[in-house]
Amino acid sequence: MSDPFEGRPFPREVLIGAALLIGFVIAATVMVRLTGVGGTEMPITPVVESRQLVFIDNGDGTTTVRVPDEGRVADLESGVDGFVLGVMRGMVRERNAYDAPLDAPYLLSRREDGRLLFEDPSTGRIIDVRAFGPTNMESFARLLRGEIHADPTR
Repeated sequence: MSDPFEGRPFPREVLIGAALLIGFVIAATVMVRLTGVGGTEMPITPVVESRQLVFIDNGDGTTTVRVPDEGRVADLESGVDGFVLGVMRGMVRERNAYDAPLDAPYLLSRREDGRLLFEDPSTGRIIDVRAFGPTNMESFARLLRGEIHADPTR
């Protein structure tokens, strides 16, 4: 088979169309960033219930969750509470990148609109836990209520 463009330059109309499309995408992105029109960010509603949490890695595959000045809330196990610990690993990585203190408390809050937010005041990161589905959201809701593997003898 022969090349249909052999001996001819690439069609000018195609290049103009591609340049216009790229220009439109850049202009639309700038408009959304500057004006907020078309953005998907929802306003954060008032807090209904909240709790500060400190996560302490025990080095044996478990993590203790404590409320400052109150004591232990839960003991998390790597094979059982993987979702919560996975979110924590991401938060710790971000704290390392920001040189933020690893022992500073996180904030877990239920909002008026039903959202469950996990926030890191040290870095400004906010995770809407509902985005991960009802089962994973319930893992954090139990932490808010202090119902995960709480062992009063430890």
